Amino acid sequence: MNSGSEDAPKNNPRYKRPMLWLESAGTGAYCPYEIVDRKIDTLEIIGEWEQAEAILIGSLDELDGFQDKTMLAEACSRLGSLKVNRGQYSEAGKIFDRSLTIFQDAGDKRGQGRVLCNIASIHHNRGDYDSALECLKEALGYAEELGNKQGISRAIGNLGIIYYEKGDFDRAIEYYQRAMDISRELGDQETETISVGNIGMIYQEIGDYPKALDYCTRYLKMAQSQGNKQVISYALGNVGSIYFEMDELERAKNFFRQYLDIALELGDKPGMIVACDDMAVTEMFLGNYQASQHLFDKAMELTNEISNAENIAVLLANIGKLQTRLGNKGQAEEYFAKGVESAKKSENNFQLSQNYFLMADFYHKEGRLQTAMEFNHKALESARETNCREVIIKAGMLENLLLATDDKPGAIAGLKTLLLDIQTDKYRAEINYHLFKLTGQPLYHDDALTIYQDLWQRSKNVDYHDRLKELQSPINKREP
Repeated sequence: MNSGSEDAPKNNPRYKRPMLWLESAGTGAYCPYEIVDRKIDTLEIIGEWEQAEAILIGSLDELDGFQDKTMLAEACSRLGSLKVNRGQYSEAGKIFDRSLTIFQDAGDKRGQGRVLCNIASIHHNRGDYDSALECLKEALGYAEELGNKQGISRAIGNLGIIYYEKGDFDRAIEYYQRAMDISRELGDQETETISVGNIGMIYQEIGDYPKALDYCTRYLKMAQSQGNKQVISYALGNVGSIYFEMDELERAKNFFRQYLDIALELGDKPGMIVACDDMAVTEMFLGNYQASQHLFDKAMELTNEISNAENIAVLLANIGKLQTRLGNKGQAEEYFAKGVESAKKSENNFQLSQNYFLMADFYHKEGRLQTAMEFNHKALESARETNCREVIIKAGMLENLLLATDDKPGAIAGLKTLLLDIQTDKYRAEINYHLFKLTGQPLYHDDALTIYQDLWQRSKNVDYHDRLKELQSPINKREP
């Protein structure tokens, strides 16, 4: 057998692409750019984002000297994605624009499509869903023109995410299903698996928890069969979040703990932050405040290491809730205020609406009604812009409670209207509770009491227990 022909390398596709060699982090040693790229993958997974960023910035300087600029565009795109992960959207946008311009000059429509998907992620995180749709439809057009099924699958899957955020759940499921079908055709098991998980999230959002659990359990089993531990950890987190929404807190905590265990094993700092925060909130609702504080501290330590403004905004808000429960009102106000500033810095209006609402709720409970009204107005405005349904409901309730000071009949009518549209038990219980406090009518007392009893038995959430005690107290208890 003759394997030494001079023509052999030329006929083998693996040798057709020239290999770029770059200096490794200023050491004087050189390695192929593809190796540098894989190193960045690893650093991203374990949350060493500053090191990954330093390597990418160094690579940009060297790649700029090469005649073929497409690798420079790819490196810019990677750096932009890293900036997005850190919540630095303005910087990411500038870097993506540079990458897009290079791909446009090279006539590389495949590259343009990928970058447009990345730019769409910035619009998505800022809550500008229409601009995100424009980018994704343009990316889809390029992919269809090239017959690039992987690009089609990616763009369609991302369109599903935007329609999900806009509340168009039927269209979101349609797009996720299409992405799943294409991924299956391509043998892209990971994308197919993620599409299954995304469909589960839609059913979770609309409150169909049995169907959500079915899809997310399938998501977990598919991830486990593929052996990708990072995807397994995400699936565990999704299943835990459904049990959390179902008020089955001990079950939720079990899945969050498994999520944390894998994140620790992988050294996945972003995963550790989310898992610690999820567990901390769960422990807080179970009344385990010391455990909750420990987990929040760990999450904050990791968040400061990777400098993610979004994560900081979430954590500050949740720590503020804990301080409120501990009676540390001054500290709670400080955490809530810092959370608002961090959310503004991250330019994530979806998260900002939640931070605004927590400030409004805090000031309402403190009797500072004018300030509460101002923050609640901001919360509703941001929530409606970004379709943050949880805040729309909560701020809608608070809007009516604030109205009750001057217009009690109007507030009662508003809460009754809200009640007609709400299916979730915890919100039905809360609205009935407030209607009882405003009207004194036994019907609302009994409905609130019944729902809170069921919620307490199911969850052991101390907030529900406190409401039960209040409703069962002599001053509120109905005589038979």
